[in-house]
Amino acid sequence: MSRGNNTPGAVMTVRPVPSMTTRTPWNDMEALRRRMDDLFSSVTGYTPVSQLLNTSIDSDITPDVFETDTEMVFILPVPGIDPNEISVETTADTLTIKGERKPFFQNEGAVQHRQSWWSSRTGTFSLSYTLPVEINTDKVIASYRMGVLELHLPKAESVRPKAVKVSIAEEHKA
Repeated sequence: MSRGNNTPGAVMTVRPVPSMTTRTPWNDMEALRRRMDDLFSSVTGYTPVSQLLNTSIDSDITPDVFETDTEMVFILPVPGIDPNEISVETTADTLTIKGERKPFFQNEGAVQHRQSWWSSRTGTFSLSYTLPVEINTDKVIASYRMGVLELHLPKAESVRPKAVKVSIAEEHKA
C-alpha cells in the first residue's frame, strides 16, 4: 500500500494520525441511525424523513488517514463516483478533494418504488483537510480502484526524520 521504503526486509511503521481523527460518539450514533433507517426502509418500503432532509454526500466520505516516516496516506471510499469527476488539489499543508456523484438511473416516466439512503446521496462534495506536516506537492500520487481513492502525499524533506551518526570523541588526557 505504501510507496515508502521499498528495501527488502525493511520494516515500515504505519500509525494513524491522531490530530486528523474525526471519530466521535455522534458519528457512531449517526451510523447507527442510518442502519436503523435502512432496516425500517427495507421492511416497510418507506423512506425515512431524515433521509429526505439530509442529502449531502460530504458526511458519507470519511477517509482513513495514515502517516509513515515518509508520507501521509489517505484512503477514501467513493463508490458510484466517476474518477473523472474527482479533483485533488494540494498545497504544502492542505489537501482538498472535490467531486460529484450523479444518479445512476434517470427517467422522468419511471416510478420509484424504493430508495436506499445511498441513492439519495447525489450531488457535489468538497472536503478539505489541514495536514499536520508539510508535503511535497510535486510528488503526490492519486489512484482510483474499485470505488476507492488512494492518495499518497510524500512529506517534504525538511520534515522527514533524519538519522544522525554519533561520533566517538577521543578522550583528552590532562
